[in-house]
Amino acid sequence: SLDYIRRVIYLIKKILWASDGSEDSLDALAYLADIAQKCNAETIVLYVIPDSFEVDVKYQFPDQEYDLIAKWIKETESKESDRLNDIAREFKAKGLSFKTKIAQGVPHLQIIKAAEESGSDLIVLGKGRAKEKILLGATALKVIRRSPVPVMVARKKDGPIKIKNILVPTDLFNITSRDLLFTAGLAGYLDLNITSLNIVEIGNKIYPPEVVERLRGNSYNNLTQKVAEAKLGIKVNTVVKTGKNACKGIIKYASKNDIEINFMNTYRGGEYRREEFIG
Repeated sequence: SLDYIRRVIYLIKKILWASDGSEDSLDALAYLADIAQKCNAETIVLYVIPDSFEVDVKYQFPDQEYDLIAKWIKETESKESDRLNDIAREFKAKGLSFKTKIAQGVPHLQIIKAAEESGSDLIVLGKGRAKEKILLGATALKVIRRSPVPVMVARKKDGPIKIKNILVPTDLFNITSRDLLFTAGLAGYLDLNITSLNIVEIGNKIYPPEVVERLRGNSYNNLTQKVAEAKLGIKVNTVVKTGKNACKGIIKYASKNDIEINFMNTYRGGEYRREEFIG
């Protein structure tokens, strides 16, 4: 049953936080702290010292230059270890488990590897390019594309983080998709307000108001019926809005309704492999 799937698969007991010491990485930490405390989850923090190549760099440089690289790596390990230990003390003071790990290699590959090896249920990381509002950094983008583990990408939010309102956009094709099941699995012990949102896309066309309302009404009835048939065992608010496109409609709704997190599948499927494409 869906209830069994929810209880077995989507309980968060281990969270991997990928930290590169940047401002947006710390923004993600604020969300992680709230989730870890409510779920009593173990946090594993990973700092990756990046290689420029996906092969061992030892034979790419003369001995003298390699010695300088090795020295820099050692100094970086020491510096980051001290920084992460300070954060660990803060977590442990709250009664939370916090383990640190430093690796060397290609960042997105090391993040995915560490999440799989540790049995993490969620990866949390900053969006990258902290000063760019609409862009994802290369590492975040690659982790989202390739990770078999759910990924949470966070950006800065003013004020304290308290996760309460969750938005799960849907196109009505697969209501019981992984994003809604994942959210349903969290709801029992995170006390969430969950909204399933469908955007009726009308593009640049100017329809008569009665036509727009009929489109919206049909979608609302469809969405409400499918959510009820899913028997998720939790309350899910169903909302249908119209918009020029789904992206703008989702963002507009989230910004006006104090949404803390959007849960979305990276791609609905079809002929493309899920790990290679983002919708």
